[in-house]
Amino acid sequence: MKKPFLFLSLVTCLLIGNYLVASKNTVKSESNSSLIYQNEKPDKASEALRALNIKKAKEGRTTSLEQKRIEIEKQIVPTPSNIKIKGDNIEGTKVEWLIPDGSSEDKIVFYVHGGGWSRGGLGFSRNLGTILARETGFRVLTIQYRLSPENPYPAALTDVEKVYNYLGKNYGPNSKVVIVGDSAGGNLAFALLNKIKSSNGNDPTAVVGISPATDLTKESQLYTSDFDSIHASYHGNDINIVDTYVGNNNRKNPLISPLYGDLKGLPPMLIHVGAREELIDDILAYAAKANSQGVEVTCKVWRGMFHDFQLMDKASSISKQANAEIAQFIKRYLGNR
Repeated sequence: MKKPFLFLSLVTCLLIGNYLVASKNTVKSESNSSLIYQNEKPDKASEALRALNIKKAKEGRTTSLEQKRIEIEKQIVPTPSNIKIKGDNIEGTKVEWLIPDGSSEDKIVFYVHGGGWSRGGLGFSRNLGTILARETGFRVLTIQYRLSPENPYPAALTDVEKVYNYLGKNYGPNSKVVIVGDSAGGNLAFALLNKIKSSNGNDPTAVVGISPATDLTKESQLYTSDFDSIHASYHGNDINIVDTYVGNNNRKNPLISPLYGDLKGLPPMLIHVGAREELIDDILAYAAKANSQGVEVTCKVWRGMFHDFQLMDKASSISKQANAEIAQFIKRYLGNR
């Protein structure tokens, strides 16, 4: 049975998180948080992309994970000539720097890619990584964390934590880091916040969640909304990529399902969610809980848009607008280049 529609989701946010809903403009609550509903109707290009996205997701049920891994690495945005690409290795994990000319060394956007914990690497990360570097002017660090099912939880989170801790140790006490994660990467970003919460002075300056998977329990929308992207075949066997990532671990562990964590004291957040994506209730529930526990969180619902639509920057004016707003948020917390 599917979860309530958007209207009920917004009402839930009002009840749980004391949010204020704005149809066109941002309205602040006493906690300096806001829930914004983007009223502008998607253009024809964005509508066409949504239809294509639905079609590809359904086709993905019969596509092998091996093929998905090949295809996702082909989705690379051309990198402008003023952004240098530098491969590196941090604590045994491959990473890549996207370095705009004139960017500061100690102001970093740490981008954790999506892909259902099971696909995606440095090639795929260069897509949104390039967009972030281009729009913000800051250097972006991407990561090739270990993938499931070969490396289930906590492998990916361990890799993300190691790389993040390296930044804090090697770029000085005055360094600033904003973490950006989309989809499964958003899950890892918010899980990381729960993991490092007790580390004094180790918090990022801010965090951005793009269509983050906040709840991996069997009651989450990953399961109840028939989310096509969680199905794949692997070495000829049908698998559920969420199940293979979680394994036999407790799904309410805050390092697996960030929604179930104690969110008090977390850094400022920007969360983007498409109004037509399957995970909207789980995402709004996380935003509402963060707000109710005193976190400064801005959550924006984009009318008619789909899961991870920011990746369609080349084809959708709405995606471009969303990425520009993400960049504005990042610049607010990282300051001048």
